Amino acid sequence: MSDRPSLDLFRAMFPGDPHRGVPAASETAAVTNLESHFDRLDDIDALLRDRTSLDAGGEPNGVLNALKARALDLIDGFVEQAVISYFSDPAVFRALTGKPTPLFPNHTVMPDIDYDLLEPVLAKCRGHADD
Repeated sequence: MSDRPSLDLFRAMFPGDPHRGVPAASETAAVTNLESHFDRLDDIDALLRDRTSLDAGGEPNGVLNALKARALDLIDGFVEQAVISYFSDPAVFRALTGKPTPLFPNHTVMPDIDYDLLEPVLAKCRGHADD
């Protein structure tokens, strides 16, 4: 266990899949993303360090369930941000979708749109507005 047990738990939650080319959380920038977007990691660390009521055999889902029994909202927030941090990482997204980067939160340039194609739609909408 490192000095940050919450990040050890995060890494254990997302071990990756080498056969499918999906990187583990430890091989991505997802840890940094989690640290910058979830400001309650200290609270998670404190819960993880208090082993008196946390005996789940080290399996991430068991640990999370044990933690939820003590601080449901905190752990739900952690899990939500962990999922966002991992699956929005460009390396993970690329491995799962074959696309270069997710649209959000990264900047993506869309191709130019031919707005003339919308003219029939707008004309039809204007016609319904008169009804």
